[in-house]
Amino acid sequence: MMKRILITRFPYLAVLFSLLLVLTACSSSADSGPSSAAESPAPAETPADPAVNLDTPTEENATLESLCGADYQSYLVETITMQMENRMEKTPEVVYFPIEDDKPLTDYAAIDETTSFTVDEEGNIVIHFPAGTVTDESHGEQTFIMPKP
Repeated sequence: MMKRILITRFPYLAVLFSLLLVLTACSSSADSGPSSAAESPAPAETPADPAVNLDTPTEENATLESLCGADYQSYLVETITMQMENRMEKTPEVVYFPIEDDKPLTDYAAIDETTSFTVDEEGNIVIHFPAGTVTDESHGEQTFIMPKP
């Protein structure tokens, strides 16, 4: 009885094994075929400065200085500090460190060429501070929209 079961199952295993060999051979020849690199589009170039949003063609190599002028640091510090004060009045549970500690914003975040920013659809500068930089980390990234100077 046992011998009969092995004989009847063996042809099925042989067929299955043969199919696996054929499929393996087909897939390896497809992999070694001509390169499809010419067909796939080239990856998009990333900007040298990831802090700058290059969606707006006129702002391609924009810097905070080119967008706000030579005195951009004091303009940004004053505007962001004012927005922090206004936000704390409206939402007291969100405490901004520079306001609470009565210290300059620059003690907590750099306002220079390394400051992360984007330009929105209306052309306003949007300054981004990572979570925990100017307020408690639980409040997430903080953004401040700078009106066009």
